[in-house]
Amino acid sequence: MHVPVTVTDYSLSSFYKGVYAVVDDSSLDAVVSWSKNKKSFIIWDPIEFQRRVLPTGRERRIRSLNFSMFMADLKYYGFIRVKGSKHRYHIGHPKYFVRGNPELMKKMQEEAHEKRMHKFDQDRAMRKKAKARALELADTLGDLGL
Repeated sequence: MHVPVTVTDYSLSSFYKGVYAVVDDSSLDAVVSWSKNKKSFIIWDPIEFQRRVLPTGRERRIRSLNFSMFMADLKYYGFIRVKGSKHRYHIGHPKYFVRGNPELMKKMQEEAHEKRMHKFDQDRAMRKKAKARALELADTLGDLGL
């Protein structure tokens, strides 16, 4: 019999803790459960998942308002859909989401944060270049009297 693991790392986002707790909760196995390799999970019943896991109220473990938002949140936090799976909602992480090893999610959190910051820096650089081109074009048009 599997004994659920409690995630007590206070530096870990509550989203990661909530996802791990929900997937590790054997009372929800008909709705969401670990995959056979224990390195990902499958949401078997999205409607029941929304009804039982994402309800409003203070006891929510995951703070997504609905299933679509939950799927977007998974992506934001570094989870990915398992490619080649026959299951539509087969979600995991290549290295850091493993049953019995919740401490690995700390690395997952750091990796996701680094990717978001890198994208932010790239976007900022693109906006800066676009602004410079727009100012250059405005100067050119001004010189032409347009």
